[in-house]
Amino acid sequence: MFYNHIMKRIKIKICGQTNLAIIDHVLQLGVDYQGLIFYSESPRFVNEEILINIRNSFNEYQDRFVGVFVDPTFEEISSKLDFFNFGSIQLHGNETQDFINECKKKFNKPIFKSIYPNDFSKTILQNIDYYLIDSKPSRKQMPGGNNSIWDWTNFNNTKKLPFILSGGLNSSNIKDAIRLTGANFIDINSGVEVEPGEKTLTLIEELIS
Repeated sequence: MFYNHIMKRIKIKICGQTNLAIIDHVLQLGVDYQGLIFYSESPRFVNEEILINIRNSFNEYQDRFVGVFVDPTFEEISSKLDFFNFGSIQLHGNETQDFINECKKKFNKPIFKSIYPNDFSKTILQNIDYYLIDSKPSRKQMPGGNNSIWDWTNFNNTKKLPFILSGGLNSSNIKDAIRLTGANFIDINSGVEVEPGEKTLTLIEELIS
């Protein structure tokens, strides 16, 4: 759990988890969600062996895990759910409205959909539980987890859509990001890492405190 200076309840998702010891500690800290990335090019990729270990250790907490996919097939999502029935699905690619609708219908789980800041205020995508606002990557970057900050001062949510704030968040900028956007749900990845894919409890605890 995390509260800012006006005692506003902030949901937290720590994404890119692969280390069982850190996952366990984060669960004990009461963090709301943990993201498992199923994108093979990511340094935080969760392979079959890791996923089975997570299932064996944390199956009772499955609803607190989010499966993160980039332009997946339904078969890809199904195959991961066969190993570990995580609670939510995050689509972090260029998935269409038809795909989102079918994904919701087929798996009956909350859908998190990534979107770039400049596209958020004018999006026509629907049937989404949370829009995850993340920086637009360069051609050479991963779809997410690039530690890239975007301009929160231009944030606009005129449609009052439910959103998750993401993109380069860490303990030094999190208060400003929340103040400028009014976010009550944040997604942290590279901001609690010493290097890509290697999270540290010290940075996680510092951010939460």
